[in-house]
Amino acid sequence: MNKHRGEGRGSFIEGRSVHNQRIERLWVDLIKNVVKMYTTIFIYLEDRCGLDIDSNINMYCLHYVFLPRINQSIDQWKSAWNHHKIRTENHYTPIQLYTKGMIECGFRGVEDSTIDPNEYGVDWEGTQSEDDDNIVVVDDPRNILNQTQLTVLRSLVNPLEEDIEGYGVNVYNKTVRIVSQLLGIRN
Repeated sequence: MNKHRGEGRGSFIEGRSVHNQRIERLWVDLIKNVVKMYTTIFIYLEDRCGLDIDSNINMYCLHYVFLPRINQSIDQWKSAWNHHKIRTENHYTPIQLYTKGMIECGFRGVEDSTIDPNEYGVDWEGTQSEDDDNIVVVDDPRNILNQTQLTVLRSLVNPLEEDIEGYGVNVYNKTVRIVSQLLGIRN
C-alpha cells in the first residue's frame, strides 16, 4: 500500500494486533445496543403482527417507520460511543483521541477525495475472491403511494413519533392500516 499510495499517509493499520480490540469492541457494542433490539422487534412483527416480507405494503411500511428509527438509534449510539472515556487511553474519549492525533500528527489523507471508492482497499496484486455466496441483495421497497397519498401518510404518521411501550410496533401497525386504506385494500 505504501509503494502504491506513498509513505506517511496512514493508509493501513500497523502494530500489534491488540489494536484491533477497539474495533472489535465497537462492533460488539453496536450489535448489543442497536442491532439486537431491531432484530427482536422484526421477529416480533413477523410472529405476532403478520409482517410478510413478500408483501410490498408490509415492506414499504417497515421501511417508512423503521429506517428513521434505526438511523436515530445509530446516531444516539454513535454519540455515546464517541464521548465515552477509554480507561487505557488516560480516560480520553474517541473524539479527544482523534483531535489529539490530528494536532500531533497533522492531517493525513486529505487527497483521498480523488480516490475511487470502488477501488479503495482492493489489492490488485492479491488473489480475488470469486465467492459471492455471502452477499445478500435487498431490493428497495417499491414506492407504492402516489404523491398525494404520501402527503396524507406523512400528515398522519410521524415515523419517529413516541411509542414507548411498543418500540415502534404500534406506529408500524398504524402505518399498515393507513397505507392499506389509502390503497383501498382491506386488512
